[in-house]
Amino acid sequence: MEALLECCCGIDVHRDSLQVCILKGLTDNPEVIRAEFKTMQQDLQELVQWLVRHDCNHIAMESTGVYWRPVYEAIEEFHSNYQSLLVVNAHHMRNLPGRKSDIKDSEWIATLLRHGLLSPSFIPDKITRTLREYSRLYRSFTGEKSRYVNRLEKFLQTHGFKLSSVISNIYGVSGRRLLYKLSEKGYLLSADVIEAVDRRVKASNEEIHAAIKGKLTLLERRLLHTLLTKIDQVQSEIDEILAIMQEVIEPYQSVVEQLDSIPGVDTLAAQTVIAEISPVPHNYFSTDAKLCSWAGLSPRNDESAGKVKSRKILHGNPYIKSILCQVAWASVRVRNSPFALWFWSHQGKLGKKKAIIAVARKILTLIYKLLQSGEFYDPIIALKAYSSPPLHNS
Repeated sequence: MEALLECCCGIDVHRDSLQVCILKGLTDNPEVIRAEFKTMQQDLQELVQWLVRHDCNHIAMESTGVYWRPVYEAIEEFHSNYQSLLVVNAHHMRNLPGRKSDIKDSEWIATLLRHGLLSPSFIPDKITRTLREYSRLYRSFTGEKSRYVNRLEKFLQTHGFKLSSVISNIYGVSGRRLLYKLSEKGYLLSADVIEAVDRRVKASNEEIHAAIKGKLTLLERRLLHTLLTKIDQVQSEIDEILAIMQEVIEPYQSVVEQLDSIPGVDTLAAQTVIAEISPVPHNYFSTDAKLCSWAGLSPRNDESAGKVKSRKILHGNPYIKSILCQVAWASVRVRNSPFALWFWSHQGKLGKKKAIIAVARKILTLIYKLLQSGEFYDPIIALKAYSSPPLHNS
């Protein structure tokens, strides 16, 4: 097989060490230069200087956990003019049987790169990667808050307090006031309920007082106070994350406004989508179909001898898939939106789950096209596009 690159480098990434191999020359027997580096910051700088000395501008490394990140950023920071810096999926470049070793791995990576057989993984710019870390941390913290709220509900039910039967959100404004008073006194009087409950609550004060009648011991009050404090602490951390995300996304505010014009997409959803696909997905994915496949919203192609074995969607990126499904459910509830019209006319045949996945894919396709063209959402054009789409495109 003909070599395409005269000088290229393969890096086998581990937690504490890097096995590096450079192949030079276009002949069948290229010059092999091997080295080993530690993963400390000063060692990564030595790696960069070593690459410069050998005039190597084409580099490929395995996407091993999160260990590739500091290596990638070291090369990206000090030498942004590298012609080719690839992070590749280890599953796509399995070594030949009997050649498994760290040194051989790095040489195998360089060999595949030399012959142009590696496809790069999607690595967005530094700002987008930072935003992605915060958006995923936000998701983790909101999940943690939900777990503590559920634990709070379990505590109340265990001790006979039926607050959730009369108030939809036990940790809303009224619920929080009631629970803090309960943690301080151990019981609630009618005057406490009247003082704590907001006038917008539908249930009467008598109903709320009847639902929360009871008494807590000192130890139970301390446990309730601990739960309330923990929820408040997590909420303050969530608010701080949202404020930082707003600072990080500032350079792409116009992109947020573009996505915010789509039915079902709010500012937070727009920020999450940008964090996962970047503000310029067309620079990384040549078509919207490839972006949908990467997101896991495309049916798998599992066919043999003319028989379709499976059309289940791919695994893809769980973060973008999750937020797009939430956006899809919101968009189909917008009256007379093109997504709602399509969903309610097809969900009877496809089923709601398959139909919502189809809507999520349509929204991602629309996002790709809007970011590519720089235009805002136009309901008239979208209505024509989604009035009667063929089912096989879903």
